[in-house]
Amino acid sequence: MDNNQTFLNACRNGQKSIVQIFLKKGGIDINKRDQEGNTALYYACQKGYRDIVALLLDNDADASCINNRSESPLHAAARSGNKEILGKLLQKGADINVTDNEGRTPLICLLDNKRTDAALFLMDQGADTEVADASGHKAIDYATAHGLREVVARLSCGNDRDARGNTPLHQAVYNGQGEIVRTLLLSDKSMLDSTNDGGETPLILACMQGNLVMVNLLLGAGADPGKAMLSGNAPIHYAAISGNRFIGEALLKAKAAVDAQNDNGETPLILAAKEGHNDFVSVLLEFHANVSISDNLQHTALYYAGERGFNEIVEKLLENGAE
Repeated sequence: MDNNQTFLNACRNGQKSIVQIFLKKGGIDINKRDQEGNTALYYACQKGYRDIVALLLDNDADASCINNRSESPLHAAARSGNKEILGKLLQKGADINVTDNEGRTPLICLLDNKRTDAALFLMDQGADTEVADASGHKAIDYATAHGLREVVARLSCGNDRDARGNTPLHQAVYNGQGEIVRTLLLSDKSMLDSTNDGGETPLILACMQGNLVMVNLLLGAGADPGKAMLSGNAPIHYAAISGNRFIGEALLKAKAAVDAQNDNGETPLILAAKEGHNDFVSVLLEFHANVSISDNLQHTALYYAGERGFNEIVEKLLENGAE
């Protein structure tokens, strides 16, 4: 029987007494790797076996040995999130910023596994928070995506953007994470009206998704309800397309322009009429939307409502003076 494999299995299965016997007996390769390139230390770190990790390190196990995926024992420890193990590995010279085949550091792995305390510990030990993995995502991106408020508060900065130009606030709004949005707004309001590479503000994203909670949070913090994309589409246009009357009311109460036109000449009323959103049309009319404005094709809201058979909208527009 291969003693090296038996020893590795004992470490992987948490059999401390067997590990001690082999170490005392000697004659084994403590850094022997299996077919996947994993060592006994890698498995012990992965499973969170603190005592076995300590035994291995005390007997000169290599804290930096990587497997076939370029994962180190630190990456393995990121799965269990054991701070004591992480600390022991660092004391033995493990590279805190080592990257695997996907460009992920141990810190990124900890965040992706939602290990807040251990991630904060690595940050305190000097982990580089600006390393981006192969997908272009940094620590702040993973913290935001998983709603890790303490980490977000530590890392948040208006200058941090992902590969598409999204700030942490864009990401939090997109993921519907209200608590993260609150945390970000408390720490840095410079992101409030920032645009990503597509020209979208966090408020525009919230309106696209029809997320009233996000809209109210952003407006309450002072988001500009009139900031439009290069296409001329403002938050109120996207609210009209999604048809959420409550979002429409919130935007209009925040002084969004009721008759704002995009590059196609479309007003929110025209868009709502096109989509057949009766309630949204009613809200716009309550805020005195101009029923006579036509788009670049010289078509009005009444034209589109009639063409598409939205009879209730046609009646409302006629009652409000449309011709």
